[in-house]
Amino acid sequence: MKKPVPPPYGWLKRLLWLGAIWLCSVAALGVVAFLMRLLMQAAGMTR
Repeated sequence: MKKPVPPPYGWLKRLLWLGAIWLCSVAALGVVAFLMRLLMQAAGMTR
């Protein structure tokens, strides 16, 4: 019985991809929050 072949990329590359995806999602949430803040200020809902 043959051993399963590991993928050509290692754990470090997987962790880097995970970090990059997380960073992009956090940045996207920040942009959405900033746009909502601008809309609230334009509507007079903040000081």
